[in-house]
Amino acid sequence: MPFNITIDGREVEANAGETLLDVCRRNDIFIPTLCHYDELEPYGACRLCIVEWDRGDWSKMVTSCNFPVKEGQIFKTTSEKATRQRKMLMELTLARSSKTPEIIELAKKLGVKKTRFEKRDEGCILCGNCIRACEEVVGVSAISFSDRGPLREVSSPFSEEAMDCIGCGSCAYVCPTNYIKVEETENARKFPQWKVEFDYAHCKKCGVKIAPQKQLDYIRKKAALPEDWFDVCQSCR
Repeated sequence: MPFNITIDGREVEANAGETLLDVCRRNDIFIPTLCHYDELEPYGACRLCIVEWDRGDWSKMVTSCNFPVKEGQIFKTTSEKATRQRKMLMELTLARSSKTPEIIELAKKLGVKKTRFEKRDEGCILCGNCIRACEEVVGVSAISFSDRGPLREVSSPFSEEAMDCIGCGSCAYVCPTNYIKVEETENARKFPQWKVEFDYAHCKKCGVKIAPQKQLDYIRKKAALPEDWFDVCQSCR
């Protein structure tokens, strides 16, 4: 059954199993996010979605994307504490990815015009969306985090060719900074970061390109489809 919680002094309705971010979005309450994607399990990596959970005698900062709400809880999304910490996190992200348009735009929206920290242009903010999409959605796990601390990065195994990659492009699709590049030609799709290139399958009737052959082979085997299932495009089928 629905129950009520309070956000920024406003009583709103919530449902069992919902996260605080779910409730905020449904009620048009702005919460910034970079690592959240509806099709992926909440991860809380960027931490920009933090809000203040008012417990009465004390308060606690929580990431709204993976915080399950309960009846009677009170939250403050724009309190001085929440705003200050969110701006600090945004400064750190802006320092790491100082030339990325998406990061610059979000920083401005949060009132952060510059950062006190040393600027770099990593592009990747280590949100892990690409890794989780490859594992949770595709079921391949072709890429992962490597190294630790300042050397931490997303890479293929041993920074060599990502042998398990099927060329689907899910990693690039969920990347919030467009860091993962996909190079397309009429006959191939290439992922420079993963050191892989895939030949396209073309429709045997009209000749239009369908998808990377390796991706089609993966789908066909996983779904137990006939060998000739992807010989023609959807329009010609």
